[in-house]
Amino acid sequence: MRRLSDIKKPGSGPPATRFKWRRAGLFLALMTLPLVIFAQNKKELEDKRKKLIRDIEVTGKMLKKTTQTKEATYDRYVALQSQIERRESLIETFNNEILAAEQSIERNSEVIVALNTDIEKMQAEYGRTIRSAFRRKTLSNPLLYILSAESLNQAFRRWLFLRKYDEYRRKQADAIKFTQDMLARKVASLEDTRRDKENLLISLRSQKTMLTVEMTNKNDLLKTLSLDETRLKSDLQKKQAAHEALNQTIERIIQEEVRKRVEEARRTKPAPPAKPGNNKPATPNSSKPAPQESAPEVDEDNTSRAFSQKRGQLPWPVEDGFVSRAYGRQKHPTLKNIEITNNGIDIRTDESAAVRAVFEGRVAGVQFIPGHDYTIIIQHGNYYTVYSNLGETSVAKGDQVKSRQQIGRVSNNTITGTSELHFEVWNQKERVNPAGWIRK
Repeated sequence: MRRLSDIKKPGSGPPATRFKWRRAGLFLALMTLPLVIFAQNKKELEDKRKKLIRDIEVTGKMLKKTTQTKEATYDRYVALQSQIERRESLIETFNNEILAAEQSIERNSEVIVALNTDIEKMQAEYGRTIRSAFRRKTLSNPLLYILSAESLNQAFRRWLFLRKYDEYRRKQADAIKFTQDMLARKVASLEDTRRDKENLLISLRSQKTMLTVEMTNKNDLLKTLSLDETRLKSDLQKKQAAHEALNQTIERIIQEEVRKRVEEARRTKPAPPAKPGNNKPATPNSSKPAPQESAPEVDEDNTSRAFSQKRGQLPWPVEDGFVSRAYGRQKHPTLKNIEITNNGIDIRTDESAAVRAVFEGRVAGVQFIPGHDYTIIIQHGNYYTVYSNLGETSVAKGDQVKSRQQIGRVSNNTITGTSELHFEVWNQKERVNPAGWIRK
């Protein structure tokens, strides 16, 4: 007759069995890790897609507001060019999402096959354990097995063995149930990903169709503009003259503010101690000129440091809009062999949109400049932000402003129907690219 003592202890018994269970758990963990990374990438792509769709909606709304007059053709072309760039970026995002979905489907399929294999093996092993335990139970009574012990200590160890054996079988059953639940979740996730992929493909085809229409409209506008090159050059000359007046005003105000800060730093800076032996008066016949003391640099204060730490995180100066002209020297969108220089960025926005300060500071100047209407310059320590093309202002020179505080409204072009804010960022006397400072 077989004895229950012949049953191998589950915790210290077959090492091959324990290794299989541990290997299965490790395999599931390694297969699940790429899916966690995919979920993070999926969230980033979804956020980018949603933002691009919002930007396209804003641009489309502004395109509809643009009048169909001859003077507005160039502004429509600029807005349409921006719309096409965003549409192309959106199509690229859709392609990346579809590729990520296909990779997820492939990984989920591999995990499902592996889980099915593990379940079959665990069920087979669990069945063998149950059958073995049943046969042994029919041959021997567990209670008699405990009572037949030669000592109380041996009886306790036999009872503990039987308890651990039952716990081992229960863990086997729990592991099978856990794996089956995971399999069900993976199958459901696989179906959701396949549906998402189908929806993405439909949206992708729709975006490509709209892009084709927009490219056709752009080419038609370009042909219209090429026939009116003389008027465009005349308008460009007027804009450049107004822009040069704007540049001179901004430079004058900022240079004056920097000069005041340098003088203040010189007054507050302690004088260096006199060197011994240098107390002799200078002789008038000396051939060497006296050395000129360079102007002291303005130390970075708390406001300057706080502003610089916000690089890439500053809010937009308007609620909605798109960058219609980038920073720096660039080719004219329609006129051949002509380059234009932009000292900031131009943001096309809604009619009479509210203009907000991007950071706390002091209003260094408010100036009206023909062709650019009102211009506001705000000082943030060693940094300055400039807001031009304002139809109205709500601050005056010397006012303290807070971040996101409204300082005015964008002016509206009654001929073309466009509203555009010119925005600049300066570090003392040097211009910097505002696109690297505001939030993407």
